Amino acid sequence: MASGDAYPFSRQPPAFGYAIGIAAVALVFALHRAVGQLVDDGSLFLLLGTAVMATAWFAGTGPALAATVAGALLGVRLILPAEPDAAYRASLTHLALLVVHSLLLVGLVSELRRARRVSEQRANEALAARQASEEASRLKDEFLATVSHELRTPLNAVLGWLHLLRSGKLDAATASRGLESIERNVKLQAQLTGDLLDISKALTGKLHLESRPVSLADAARQAVLAATPAAQARGVLVTAHIPDGTVPILGDATRLRQIAWHLLMNGVKFTPRGGHVTLLLEERPPSAVLTVSDSGPGIDPAFLPRVFDRFTQADPSPTRTAGGLGVGLALVRDLVELHGGTVQACNRDGGGAVFSASFPLHAVEVERTRRAGADHPESPALLLDGLRVLVLDKDADGRDLLRTILQQRGAVVQTAESVGDALEALEAWRPDVLVSDSGTPDRDTYALVGKVQTLDADRGGRIPAAALTVAARADQKVKRLLQDVQRELPKPVEPGVLTAEIAQLTGRERRRFQRTS
Repeated sequence: MASGDAYPFSRQPPAFGYAIGIAAVALVFALHRAVGQLVDDGSLFLLLGTAVMATAWFAGTGPALAATVAGALLGVRLILPAEPDAAYRASLTHLALLVVHSLLLVGLVSELRRARRVSEQRANEALAARQASEEASRLKDEFLATVSHELRTPLNAVLGWLHLLRSGKLDAATASRGLESIERNVKLQAQLTGDLLDISKALTGKLHLESRPVSLADAARQAVLAATPAAQARGVLVTAHIPDGTVPILGDATRLRQIAWHLLMNGVKFTPRGGHVTLLLEERPPSAVLTVSDSGPGIDPAFLPRVFDRFTQADPSPTRTAGGLGVGLALVRDLVELHGGTVQACNRDGGGAVFSASFPLHAVEVERTRRAGADHPESPALLLDGLRVLVLDKDADGRDLLRTILQQRGAVVQTAESVGDALEALEAWRPDVLVSDSGTPDRDTYALVGKVQTLDADRGGRIPAAALTVAARADQKVKRLLQDVQRELPKPVEPGVLTAEIAQLTGRERRRFQRTS
């Protein structure tokens, strides 16, 4: 039903409504004049009140008030006696009662109209809320199904190749290909998990950057190196045009690599075998522009305005040809905006999609930082030879993995399952470095790191510590606990990165550099 000034009828033109009011009053007076012997003065004023109520009902509040005024004026002129006698006073009383009665009726109808509007508004809001709830429930079900599918897909490849490798029936070339597939799919699953955590932080406003002057060119090169293996597996050629300089901006190097990697992988995902994806980095003062284009089918024009929305895909059906969770481009938008930049998407005239992210250039000299492990290729030399490493991890498989990795690099490793065991090992064994997981069933191991820093050296305290974590540094409680952690390594950690970080913590890397220089 349409809301209007009249109740319960739709709004009429103002002139028409006022005409109804005046006509109703005039009809009452005409009836009184025609059959005056049947309609006395009291009945006249009751009829006038009825006419006002009918006007308010059919025409609205304004015409009803006009009818009240018209009735009062005509009553004064036509009904009131000339002499102020008893009949005059009675008619004047009737006239006053008419005005009060009419105003009450108009107020009543107005309140009924207001209540109707409120009821309609709440009904519409309830309908919209129900539709939104049904849509959210549908999207949730679709998203959970997509997450399940996307997480199971790499696991299927990993478990399949592991079964074949353990059979011992593969030749060297096939076994090597299987190991490459396992590594690629494990990294993909880690990336999917990281994206879900990042998008959760973005939704809660906890996605923050650790900004400093960095080189966007270095971040782009590292993203190209990271995306190339997956592109080669899909038969897609990735080319990059990156200036030799630094292209300095103020930002988070890890997040910048993440932006470029997501744009590249989005292009690889939608590019058919034999196609190509191109990354172009340009300085267009006052901005640096990172552009990724592909030779795929492009973006559906109807979907283009929603391409950066969270949990949306052009084809959300289970039979879609391209996988993904629908969070990568949304995360790109969030990260680019946190860097003070903008990102946009369009279709290329010759076919394919183009994504462009622009960042404000930064004039300050770039701090020459390096990613842990990036400049430390694994060497046959035992970098951690003789180093005593205490590993705290509640998970037995995790402890075994870290012990094997570090022992292969020459370290002497002792493991602990709980904080209590770790404290005993600290005093009895005196390790050179502590590597701790992010949590145990009894106490937070970040708190253990802080306790280690307060212990006297003769009790095994004050040793360097590294933490393996998936926690967000934006969490204030975690940030306080991490104050005493010299290295924070995101899980899953690569062996080369872990080795390089421990070497840097203990000074092994510095001594090796001095010997080779």
